[in-house]
Amino acid sequence: MTIIPEKCIARLRSRGLFIADPMPPTHVFANGVLIGKPVAVPGNTIPEYRTGFGLSDRIEFDAPPVWLFARDDKWFVLAEDHCPGPGPGDFLDTWDTAEEAVQDILDFYFGDQKRMLAKSTARAQRLQPSQDRDNSKRAST
Repeated sequence: MTIIPEKCIARLRSRGLFIADPMPPTHVFANGVLIGKPVAVPGNTIPEYRTGFGLSDRIEFDAPPVWLFARDDKWFVLAEDHCPGPGPGDFLDTWDTAEEAVQDILDFYFGDQKRMLAKSTARAQRLQPSQDRDNSKRAST
């Protein structure tokens, strides 16, 4: 069972990201953590997107959270909003090192906006009333 190195957690926290306590070893993402970008932290966002973590001390995010976990000597970054997934905008990136995975997370929240824009577009399409989606399908055929 692989534990996320503390230097990786510290690097994410130094950018203002929220990191949940690690999942138990029996969880599907054993020892993995959920990571989110709080509203007060500058970076890539999705307009009008809000989700949170916690009950009494709820932390609000303005971008989709991601999972960081390891399995079989590989590191994974998962951003999945669709159930069942993956759906449009979702991604599962695989890395050889925890440091590479952390850089991927930092890029998602603070770097190239391409993946955040893909999630924003997918979200807008999901929120569009079903009648509008049906009409656009008919118009394109």
